[in-house]
Amino acid sequence: MNLEPAVFVSAIAACISAVSAFIAVWNYRREQLNQRIAAAKWKKEYFSDLLKWSDEAMFLLSESLHMCDLDPKWMEGNEFFETQHALRVKLSAQIDRGRWFFPNYAVGQHGAHKSEAFRGYRPAVLDGLVDAYRAVSSIKYVEQSQNRQHRSAIETAKRLFTSEIQKVLDPRSRDVEFRKLLSNVAAA
Repeated sequence: MNLEPAVFVSAIAACISAVSAFIAVWNYRREQLNQRIAAAKWKKEYFSDLLKWSDEAMFLLSESLHMCDLDPKWMEGNEFFETQHALRVKLSAQIDRGRWFFPNYAVGQHGAHKSEAFRGYRPAVLDGLVDAYRAVSSIKYVEQSQNRQHRSAIETAKRLFTSEIQKVLDPRSRDVEFRKLLSNVAAA
């Protein structure tokens, strides 16, 4: 078989073009996969940080709730006041750290006179912490009789926080995703 050089060169060029196209498609798909992996990794890190923050917030809310049951008379010196003060500081810091995950919304519509991070409306997930902070601030450190009334306000705040953070963390969809992953692994 006697092929002309032009036909032979054209055939080789076509083969090289096909291989190049295949490599380009393969590289494109690989890059898409790498981007999905990077996005999944970023999402995992974000949710890990958010979960740590929400765990600490839940602990502070529980501590606030049970502080209402303490009787200052049974504590030495200023221990009750110091405990209350430390709890208020932790709640305040937790609220501010929460703004890193949940910035205010409608910042152009409300609070133009405030510092930038405090303009707009606070997200509901932070409302529970703010409500608990206010209730803890109202606890009397001398006499227990009026402190039990703050327990229901803190319990309501804790329920609000739990409901709002659950919307964000979405444990039900994670459970479905986990079960799907397990079934794929078991089927393999």
